[in-house]
Parts: sequence; structure tokens; C-alpha cells
Amino acid sequence: MPFIHSIRTGVPVYEYTQDQVYKIVAPSLPDRLKPILNKILKGSQIRKRHFVTSVKHIFELSREKKIGEKFKIWQKASTQFFEKQIKEILSEADLTAEDIDGVCTCTTSGFVTPGIDVLLMDTIGFRKNITRLPLFGYGCSGGMAAINRVDDYLAGNPTKAFLVCVGETLSMQYEHDNSISKMVSNNLFGDGFATLLMVGKDHRLAKASPIDILETRSYVFPDSDFAVGQWMTDSGLKTHVDYKLPKLIKAAAKAPITELLLDNNINVDDIEHWILHTGGPKVMDSFCECLALNPQKIEASLEVYKNYGNQSAVSVLSAMENSLATNKKIGYGFMMALGPGIHMEYALCQVDPMKNAVKRTAIESAVVASEL
Repeated sequence: MPFIHSIRTGVPVYEYTQDQVYKIVAPSLPDRLKPILNKILKGSQIRKRHFVTSVKHIFELSREKKIGEKFKIWQKASTQFFEKQIKEILSEADLTAEDIDGVCTCTTSGFVTPGIDVLLMDTIGFRKNITRLPLFGYGCSGGMAAINRVDDYLAGNPTKAFLVCVGETLSMQYEHDNSISKMVSNNLFGDGFATLLMVGKDHRLAKASPIDILETRSYVFPDSDFAVGQWMTDSGLKTHVDYKLPKLIKAAAKAPITELLLDNNINVDDIEHWILHTGGPKVMDSFCECLALNPQKIEASLEVYKNYGNQSAVSVLSAMENSLATNKKIGYGFMMALGPGIHMEYALCQVDPMKNAVKRTAIESAVVASEL
């Protein structure tokens, strides 16, 4: 039973409401599409999103197909955020960089070799024999996938400490495309970064950790047929979100989740903390419906979505931080994220927010230099 000891999240400083986005984007659209864009933005229920650069700059990069420039912005923002978050977590936990045994990085927003973890080694001062676990391509399920893969490692190495760094700059995947699917994805995602510290059960910080992971699982939905996906095109990474996603969740999510709960002799009503990647209101309506779950139970996760948009792999970590800050009850927790596949990563845990080593009451907004 590995533990999550502490977490740091952050968003970049370029902040836009959905109304502001409409005013910027609408003039470039044919008149027939303007009502559709307005409906998508209002229907999203998102209050605001954060980007690593201005919308104007995003448009320029997309029009000119500057894929390399987009990756540079992703790399710079990621290294800046992770460096800041790692140093804060180490300080709060009274650890040094040499006390860290492994680093897992996760993203689907950019690609560089060597990875972000290697680029951080000298600035943070990690040991040269540190275990590296770079993950790419999980999409929205990436945050939970990173937790679950590190959980596997720590189960066999109970005295070790591992950092998990998850960052997404979905704004860099904006495309000038008037298809409905692309209009949805262009106006759903926001940027964000999160770092958390995980330790094995015999590490000295285990007893002070607010989240005790009891069991982790993965599941790929049958016949989901690219309902959610990303692939590379001449203009960069293309994101597709299909209208049938809520129906697929309603049909397929209940069985694997119920099996995990039954195997641990608990039921849905026993869960106090629902820590979820909420892809959007319709997705979460389907999730609640299939489990007969009161929508109020997932409000902490939905608030993150409404205030930051869909942060892809980062969303579940932002929801975790918000749940620890706003719900002080001790009890079972269920963590889950859905991504391309459709792939679900999920875990059952025991949560004691009063052990929250971070001792923070709100999600932090961090500053990053964005335009290169």
C-alpha cells in the first residue's frame, strides 16, 4: 500500500473566460458557425481556462504550422513549473533531491529526448542513478496511469520515494479547423501542471501521508473505436472527442468499477472522496447515472473542470488537491481518469485530509514565462 504524501498544482498566467474566447475566435468563423461556437462554449460550463501563451500567439503558431515552436513552449513551461513544484514539495517534506529514488513524467502535449526528467537533473540535483519512468500517450488518463505505475514500483520497493510530474499544454494543439469535433476540442481544454510525492509503506513519510492507495486497476472499454484520440498531422497533434463518449461510459464503466469495490467489500455509498478527471458535464452525468451516484458527490472534481477546463492528464491531480482542501472527512476515496482507448485508470484508497502535508486551501496559480 504505497502512499501519496503531498501535491502541488499550478496554471499559467494567460487566463480567458469562455466569453473572451468567443469574442476572439468568432470573427474568423463563417456566420453559420458562430451560433454553434457560442453553444459549445456555453454548454461546456467552463468559467475560464489558462494558457501558456496568448490566444493571439496560439493562432499565429497554428496558422504558420510551427510545430517545433509549440514543442519549445511546452518544454520551457514544463521545466519551469516542475522545477518550482519539486523544490516546494522537497522543502515541505524536509527532503533533499538525493532522497528521491525515481521520477515519473507524463504528458501528451510535447515530445523531447532526453526527457524533461533528464533536463531537470542538474537544476534539481537528482542522483545520477535515479529511476526514470517517462510516460507518453495516455492522454486524459495519464495522471492516474502515472500514479498507478509508480504504485506498482513502490509496492516492490517499500522504502523508496518517487516524484510524479504531469503537465499538459493543450492550448498548443489548437487547430484552424471548422469541424464540430475540432471546435469542441479547441474550446474544452486548458493548460496545467502538477507534481506529487509518493512513498512506499516503509518510508518515514508514509504515516504522515493523506492518501493510502489500497488497489489500482486499468481497463480498456470494448468497441470504443477512437471515440477519444490524438494523432499527428502536418499541422501538429490532432485531438478528436466523439459525441458517443457519454453513451460508451454509461454502458461500460459500471462493471469494472463495481468489481473493484466488491472485491474490497465496499459499495458506492462507502466512498467519501470522489477524485475524478471530469471530461465534461455530459461525461460526468453518464458516470453518475451508471453508478446511481448523487452528482453532489463529484462536485469537488467538477469545480476544477469549471475553473480550469479539461486539463487532460492533470485534471485528476487538480481534483485530488481540491478534494483534500475542501473535504476534511476521513474515508474511502475513489480516483479515476478516462483517456483515449477508451482507457480507464482507477484506484481505491483511504483518505485522511488532516494529514495533508501541503496544508493549502486553494489551487495555486503559478507564473511561467511563456512566449519564447
